Amino acid sequence: MWEPEVRADRHAFYARVRAVGAPVLQVHPDTAERFWIVARYADVRDGLTHPDLGHQLAGTPEPATLLERLDARQLINLDPPEHTQLRALVSRAFTPRAVAALEPRVVAIVDALIDAALERGTFDGVAELGEPMPVAVIAELIGVPEEDRGRFRAWSAAIMSGEDRDMATLAFAAWVDALADERAARPREDLVSALAALEGLAREDLIAMVQLLLIAGQETAVYTIVNGLRALLSHPEQWAALCADPLLAALAVEEILRFDGPVEIAPPRFAQRDVWLGGTIPAGERVGLALLGANRDPEVFSRPNAFDIQRGESGRQLGFGHGIHYCLGAGLGRLEARVMFRRLAERMPGLQLAEDPGGGWIAPHSGTLPLAVSRP
Repeated sequence: MWEPEVRADRHAFYARVRAVGAPVLQVHPDTAERFWIVARYADVRDGLTHPDLGHQLAGTPEPATLLERLDARQLINLDPPEHTQLRALVSRAFTPRAVAALEPRVVAIVDALIDAALERGTFDGVAELGEPMPVAVIAELIGVPEEDRGRFRAWSAAIMSGEDRDMATLAFAAWVDALADERAARPREDLVSALAALEGLAREDLIAMVQLLLIAGQETAVYTIVNGLRALLSHPEQWAALCADPLLAALAVEEILRFDGPVEIAPPRFAQRDVWLGGTIPAGERVGLALLGANRDPEVFSRPNAFDIQRGESGRQLGFGHGIHYCLGAGLGRLEARVMFRRLAERMPGLQLAEDPGGGWIAPHSGTLPLAVSRP
């Protein structure tokens, strides 16, 4: 899976894995790390809820540094009962009502980006649409003071790009810690205030949650918007259908998540004992549940390689996972993408690719998507 040819066409790779009908062993060429890939829909879905697949392997040393602890305490890396307890606490801040209340602000942010793009006529869909919107929304959600927005965006860029990531993560953690102290004393209508008010939520868990939202929430939203736009504009009949009925945006988001979702492989699990997922995975081995492979399984989706925003089966997709680790921010991610595609269809029906983006996928924070607006 690390070969350049595979990176350029991941869907063809997962089709070959599905055809095997059993987990396929991968061995990293540099580290010799063993990794079992599962790609059939039924096996991936079973794996996402399997009681003998966990994120924490018995005997693993306790994290020593703050960076290690923040990583270990993120929800995606915890197993029950810790995961259950922490998710129950923080999920109060992600209720459907709380997410719905964000829609007017998301619309305003998207419209401002579209206004600027319309003035230019040609623009980069990654740098000028996909990236700035989730960062702005997360800043609003967290409660980043206006005077700190510049630092917040710089930390976000450093953490997402990997450049000076450790230094940026520590600086960001210290800032969240101080903000939580301030919000505990003088709460406002924001996420940090809500988390700071929760009894039983340790401070490092609060910081880890905000960091996860910044990283996972931003990354998935950028990927969904940018690669979704490419899919829509590369299929003119689908873009025309959305422009004719912008309320199809909600269905379009589900098909985008299925066709080329933001998470290739769910955060790796370990087999606590021998596990059967179409074949035996030995105890102690790492398992990669390929969401990308499951979402194009022909046993579940008709014409799986076709992009159809009115497909009736899209609701079965596993783009945001399944089970107890189903993405906590899935509602927010759907809202962001739905608003972006609806407003673009309403205000930019003449939007088109300025050049062929080529094969493969557009990586957030490093790729580009040149776009242009044709004038009537």
